[in-house]
Amino acid sequence: MTTRFGLCSMAVLLFANAACGSSGSDARGFSDFDGGAPSGDRDGGGDVENAGGFGNVLGGSDSGAVKSDECTKMDIVFVVDNSLSMNEEHLNLIANFPKFGKVIESYKTKSGLALEYRLAVTTTDDTKEAGKFLTGPSSEPRTCLAGPDRPWLERGDVDVVSAFGCRAQVGVQGSDVERPLESLWLSLTTAAAANSSKGDAFLRRDALLAFVVLTDEDEGGRENKPARPVSEYIKALDAIKAGRGRWASAVIAGQTACESTGLGNAIEATRLKSFTHDVGKNGVFSSICAGDLTEGLTQALATFDQACKDFPPPVK
Repeated sequence: MTTRFGLCSMAVLLFANAACGSSGSDARGFSDFDGGAPSGDRDGGGDVENAGGFGNVLGGSDSGAVKSDECTKMDIVFVVDNSLSMNEEHLNLIANFPKFGKVIESYKTKSGLALEYRLAVTTTDDTKEAGKFLTGPSSEPRTCLAGPDRPWLERGDVDVVSAFGCRAQVGVQGSDVERPLESLWLSLTTAAAANSSKGDAFLRRDALLAFVVLTDEDEGGRENKPARPVSEYIKALDAIKAGRGRWASAVIAGQTACESTGLGNAIEATRLKSFTHDVGKNGVFSSICAGDLTEGLTQALATFDQACKDFPPPVK
């Protein structure tokens, strides 16, 4: 565990069945986001509030005719590190999410249709939650409104932003051995039944899967105890999504051992950096020591946007 002025570590895995990119570190913020992402290292930035260029805002025809090569769905999962010192990061995530949520709501597909997104939250504790999605805050009393009685939120739900903020209150009583990639994998496999709703699985075959890891530690924590080599997660995700072009990742962690005024200390996330590198253009890595999550979430959006635009044709 990392000690950061009374707070330690956090990890958020953002799954979105629509994403792509590779590592980058440009410090542009939400107000600069232009929706595009350069080739090579992803370094998105821009106007998340207005979603200028994100998706196909200008090019969509809103004809209602879905194109054969278009990405129309995203399955998004945040895996949040709930170890002892995560309070500052949790608050920062909740504060920044309204901007992220507004962009997702504004996203237009190639045919001008609104994006069909799903949004879920789990933790890095692979023993307690073990990949199960949260349907409310971790502690009582539950005074916030967490949305419908379903493991995920989706377009059409009432006040998705507030409901996400409620579900993202994961607490700080989780395991000191943070395993965000393992928790992600569990959410799609052994916990898949628990993460379903009335027979409807969270993960959709025709959606682009993307995740963001936000942590100040590494896979396996400071204790250096990963569940398995990170290369196995890449192979597993390739298999479950039938190809690299159907999933993407964004990691916000320690580029090096570092310290920031806003979010405290972080150790170098060696395994998570290796994972992102091997993912290739569908992965992006940014530093948690920027002191604010705006940059990392902006880069995640740029990566997801490009992957959605590059989404491969349906698997026959």
